Amino acid sequence: MQDLEHIHGGNINLASRKYNLPVHKLLDFSANINPLGPSPKSITAVMDNLSLINSYPDPDCRELKAVLASHLGVWEELLLMGNGAAELIYLLVRVLGVKKALIPVPTFSEYGLAVLSQGGEVLNVTLDEKNRFSLPLDHLVKSLDQVDLVFICNPNNPTGRLLDGKTVEYILDKAFSKGVMVLVDEAFMDFIPEKERFSVMKRVGDFPNLAVLYSLTKFFGIPGLRLGAIAASVKLIRRMNAAKDPWNVNVLAQVAGAAGLRDHDYMERTVRLVRQEKQFLFRELNRLQGLQPLPGAANFFLVKITESGLTSGKLTELLGRRGIMVRDCAGFSGLEERYIRLAVKTHAENIKLIHALKSIREEIC
Repeated sequence: MQDLEHIHGGNINLASRKYNLPVHKLLDFSANINPLGPSPKSITAVMDNLSLINSYPDPDCRELKAVLASHLGVWEELLLMGNGAAELIYLLVRVLGVKKALIPVPTFSEYGLAVLSQGGEVLNVTLDEKNRFSLPLDHLVKSLDQVDLVFICNPNNPTGRLLDGKTVEYILDKAFSKGVMVLVDEAFMDFIPEKERFSVMKRVGDFPNLAVLYSLTKFFGIPGLRLGAIAASVKLIRRMNAAKDPWNVNVLAQVAGAAGLRDHDYMERTVRLVRQEKQFLFRELNRLQGLQPLPGAANFFLVKITESGLTSGKLTELLGRRGIMVRDCAGFSGLEERYIRLAVKTHAENIKLIHALKSIREEIC
């Protein structure tokens, strides 16, 4: 199994020790978290409810689930809350007894790790790198006969590539005819301005073979609290609920999540900021010799660095010494040491990243 340092970003404590810098001196572009941080209402809710830690949390997350169901436009009975989306990935694989899963790669590593942890096999379908990592749809459909579960990350991490809703529904139809389950991970969908065109969340009740993952840690800026959800058929949700650990979502995560979901001004400000800063960061990265950012739909960029004369590991190291963390994509299938991933942050932080990259360019030339 891969070292955790190479399959996830956001390990700020490890970076602090590695580069001998205090945590507050580090800028973390390696984790794709809301640049605004948590909603002020989430912070207030946590502070106001600290006394609740002397009681068990609601095992059914009733208030949180009701607010989330309204936000997503689905029935509460179709939702199950989790200690982050990762917990729900492993739980789904275990409950379904997955023997072989189909995974378009490169993508989020936990899909494959979850299947392997239960003794299953993984069949990879390689995204078309020459066409900005587009999905080879015909190849995927032809491979459905060999598997019992398909993972679709939309928008995909780390490429940022977004599939429209009709394409996902086409895959669902083909998979249903072969008795194959489809898990669509929409962890970054809230960052998409016109997400209704792309999300299949509201189709959960229409496709019995559809499950959709939702993350509150990225968009709502609370990765330390761990909070996610899965939407699926009532039958599957009941099976997963019976198999999950009791009290899997802590009380502070529940109140912070519910408060964030009610903060519509915060959500609108987030989408505006990310859209504006994506344009700025993409333009500035394109101006740097040796770097090629790929257009993407989410709050991050995959950046090709082969013409920089550096490996992804070396560039990550040089930035780390300057107090800037980026995601070395060497751990993603097929990317080797040719790419890094950068989250979109505030304007001031994005400027610091660009200045650091320029100083590295001057240093090696």
